[in-house]
Amino acid sequence: MSLRGYRELARNRSYRNLMAATGISSLGDWSGFLAIIALTGDILGPTSAAAFAVSGVMIARVLPSLLLAPVAGVFVDRWNRKRVMVAVNLGRGSVMALIPFTNEVFALLLATFIIEVMSSLFAPAKDAALPSMVQGEQLVQANQVNLLTTYGTLPLGAGAYAALVMVAQWIAPEGSFLADRPVALAIWFNALTFFVAVPLLMRLRIGRAEGRASASDPSVTPGALEQLKEGFRFIGGHPVIRALIIGVMVAFAAAGIVITAGEFFARQLNAGPEGYGVLVAIVGFGLVLGLIAAAPLSSHLDPERLFAPGIGIAGVALVVTASMPSIGWAFLPATAMGVGAGIAFIVGYTVLQQRSDDSIRGRTFGAFNSGVRVAIFGSSVAVPFMIGVLGRERPVDGVYPYAFGGVRITLIVGGLMAIAGAVWVGVALGRALRAERDAGPDLPTLEVHDPVAVEHGVFVVFEGGDGSGKSTQIRLLRSAIERLGHRVVVTREPGGTPLGERVRDLLLSPRHGEMDPRAEALLYAAARAQHVQEVIVPALERHSVVLCDRFVDSSVAYQGAGRQLGEEEVARLNTWATAELRPDLTILLDVDPSAGLERATAEAQADRLEAAGLDLHERARRSFRRRAAADPDRYLVLDGTRPVEELHARVRDAVLDRLSDETSLRRVTPGGATGRVGDRATVGDPDR
Repeated sequence: MSLRGYRELARNRSYRNLMAATGISSLGDWSGFLAIIALTGDILGPTSAAAFAVSGVMIARVLPSLLLAPVAGVFVDRWNRKRVMVAVNLGRGSVMALIPFTNEVFALLLATFIIEVMSSLFAPAKDAALPSMVQGEQLVQANQVNLLTTYGTLPLGAGAYAALVMVAQWIAPEGSFLADRPVALAIWFNALTFFVAVPLLMRLRIGRAEGRASASDPSVTPGALEQLKEGFRFIGGHPVIRALIIGVMVAFAAAGIVITAGEFFARQLNAGPEGYGVLVAIVGFGLVLGLIAAAPLSSHLDPERLFAPGIGIAGVALVVTASMPSIGWAFLPATAMGVGAGIAFIVGYTVLQQRSDDSIRGRTFGAFNSGVRVAIFGSSVAVPFMIGVLGRERPVDGVYPYAFGGVRITLIVGGLMAIAGAVWVGVALGRALRAERDAGPDLPTLEVHDPVAVEHGVFVVFEGGDGSGKSTQIRLLRSAIERLGHRVVVTREPGGTPLGERVRDLLLSPRHGEMDPRAEALLYAAARAQHVQEVIVPALERHSVVLCDRFVDSSVAYQGAGRQLGEEEVARLNTWATAELRPDLTILLDVDPSAGLERATAEAQADRLEAAGLDLHERARRSFRRRAAADPDRYLVLDGTRPVEELHARVRDAVLDRLSDETSLRRVTPGGATGRVGDRATVGDPDR
């Protein structure tokens, strides 16, 4: 994974703003989470009822995730995602700011529940918006930064909580509200971070999600319930992924035990609220160390082999932490516990990305992230209840100042459960990996085809009108080909390179005003020339399968026919720009322009070409059809209104036939491009 990818993400303004907003909100949320646990204890004092109340607060945090996640995803797919995120942060900040003034546990439970209901909308809105901000090949890195931003802020949030409590104790006059309730400062800080994130979220430019269906077109995408069932069927039928998700839940359940029992543990060791904050910060610091250490470790060992040991380290360290006589002695094993959990988390996440079918990757990761959240907060529910049942610590005769009771027992039981979970996951993963080696790759959703050695790569282009569903079919095809063992490069036009993306903005953004048709055609050709030499040809020479969203045909159709510059003239320009490179297969998804444009602009502002008028798009459609009819061996023409899975089956079979066809192998042309010579190529407009 190159540093270049991270630098490109850093230059992406919308992604940068989203991660900044996420980091700021997460920092406050971790601080507020710890403060609310401490506030619950302050309201009821050092009684068994306090432990049960903390359990109730955690239930209020868990229930929305369990009950509303599928429903929230459906709403988010129908609403404006940026507005959802802005409204949710304003709402969360307003409710959070009122929490310190309550003296009733019921009011605290209600406020927590309301905040979590809103959070259940924020998470899917953010996850759904992220892919539309970055290129497909950047998505893995974008998600890893997203994870570090969300969970890597735990130590900072815990440290901020401890620091804010100490500051409140120093600055508040004796007898004042803040002096009696210093955790209020941490809660108000949490509210402030939600408000500060709002201007960043308002600056987001969220394009249309690729392959996202119109809510009014049920033929394009299955219903939400069916999609949810499909995701769970995939997870249940894939032993490696099932073990990964269960293992990560075990690791984060152990972390949740420390986060929740740590407050009681710190009080027992006379460390106070600030000691609790420091303890959680140490666990979070170890978590970040584990996230960072996983990359170099994975270069020497199979990631799957690191997973169970990470969970085991977390479990052993938790048992040791529970046995420590003072908060200072607990810091080292708490760090080790965080390291183990961090390794397991990032390894599980990475392997899950590699193994998930792209067509249901969102639902797979929805289950993954929900599992993490439920594990953390579920353990937070169980821990106070268990402590309340077992009772507080009692001094051990002859050992001073050591005490033993419900808190230590709960921590030790949690550690032993993590160790047992690590053993189970290790055995389950070992069996699954051995079964894969014996039986070949697990293809639960695809027909099985034997991989074919492709000597010089294969070039497949998707063409069609706006809203024809090209992006959906590209994602499905990529998953199918990767699962057969081939390397795949997905790219788009205009774009695909840093230069091309800048040209794309010039060509498509309405803010740049009118453009002369010849200038438009030349810019498309210039971006394409860079794209061919920088991305497509190197990928083909690495024996990859290249899937491109639009190529020369789009320029011929839109600029040649649509702008009436002349199809032959535009074709000659692009033949020269591409050094005569042509696709092995061009898949034309044919849709009526009026229906396609309605679908394409349902949830996003029309770009310059989409807003150019129906006549232009009808001329482009006729051009696509003429070119396909003139070269039927290279084109596969499909009705873009057919169901997604039916189209995918036709596309997949056609491409797999090309992969097994020796005539698809290409030679290097005198111009330096890899491809067949003498055929007019075709170009690309966007299907964002």
